[in-house]
Amino acid sequence: MTYTIDTEAARELELYAVNFSSAHYNSVGKTLSKFWLNNTFDLDRAIGYIERYLCTPAAKDYQREYGSLTTSWNSLFAKPERLVAAEAIAKSFVNEFKLDNFWLV
Repeated sequence: MTYTIDTEAARELELYAVNFSSAHYNSVGKTLSKFWLNNTFDLDRAIGYIERYLCTPAAKDYQREYGSLTTSWNSLFAKPERLVAAEAIAKSFVNEFKLDNFWLV
């Protein structure tokens, strides 16, 4: 069985997570900033963290706002789409960190 990643859904989730889930986004930014400043940042772990603590809540919020009653949030944004969105967000965090832009506590 071949699964095709819906890149439009991944991009929609990425935009929603960054622009409308500011509390989750800032929380993830603070956590990843600490790891970057301690030189213990790992991109693969960051992608998993972002998927779990930013993309999943954003997918649930998106489904509540724009989804139907018969479609679940995890079928609207399956795990591969959430991981693609998380990877794009992680790379944008890395770009910010390289410019010395951090979320500090």
